[in-house]
Amino acid sequence: MSSVAVAAGAEADNTIHRWPITPRITRWLRTKGAKQRIAGFETDRAALGVTIEEGARGHLVMTAADAPDLKEMRAGGDDAWVLWIHGGGFCWGSARDGTGLRLAAGLERPVVSVEYPLAPEARFPVAIDVCLEAYLAGVEERGPRVLLGGVSAGANLALGVLQRIRELRTAGDGPPLPLGVVALTPFGDLAGEGDSYRVNEGRDAYLRWRGQQQLFAKAYAGDADLRDPLVSPVHADWGGEALPPAIFTTGTRDLFMSDTAQIHTAWRAAGGEADLVLAEGMWHSYLSDPSLPESAALLARLLDWCESLLARG
Repeated sequence: MSSVAVAAGAEADNTIHRWPITPRITRWLRTKGAKQRIAGFETDRAALGVTIEEGARGHLVMTAADAPDLKEMRAGGDDAWVLWIHGGGFCWGSARDGTGLRLAAGLERPVVSVEYPLAPEARFPVAIDVCLEAYLAGVEERGPRVLLGGVSAGANLALGVLQRIRELRTAGDGPPLPLGVVALTPFGDLAGEGDSYRVNEGRDAYLRWRGQQQLFAKAYAGDADLRDPLVSPVHADWGGEALPPAIFTTGTRDLFMSDTAQIHTAWRAAGGEADLVLAEGMWHSYLSDPSLPESAALLARLLDWCESLLARG
């Protein structure tokens, strides 16, 4: 670990939440610090030279200032784009996501960041339905060369979208598979049964299971079975049609490290090509802090992986 990461981990707050996850309280809590978060996003956006445009469905399209427009991309034979799904425990966050912003700047390709409905107001499977609709509409508008990705709860939803796509294709009326899947520290086991939910409880710099992520999981899943593969992709069956290449990331102190390990193992067992990035001493979603050397290294790795995949044609 870098000295910067050691200091950041020591200053981080992973205290147990003491408030109930109700629509009224959650809506109020989302307003706390909202202006500062938006201001920070706008500062980063300007520094990275990324423009944003709100689409007809409310999703954000992030585009690097120097990126070619859609007509130029199609004329040049490279009209690839990214469908990005933000994290936040299904209850927080927005399409104004810093990781999506950095991908847009680094790849110089459009990133469509999905503004999906949050829990507890919207429970499973509403968010997956909205993300799938965004994928289908994006393929229709922008073409089939799409990278599908997300972070934390967003990675869960991305893997859910992929399952739904494969179901549609099996039924004979499905959209094209994504070129690749980027799953950053996926929240993949909403029953909290993986080993890291015990060994990394209190060790992850930001997350806890009891009194925190466990509440978010129930707020999102509602009455659904927590072991339903669309709720918890650690239980997904990835057999059948060939899988797109994927990259999974986690850290040794990530509360959800077991989720990443299980999904990566199942992906490989099903014959899929999958990279795994495991960072020593790092916590959940450390890529979200651009001040960390480990974050910069992971971003460079992700950009190289995406560019290598897109270069295959």
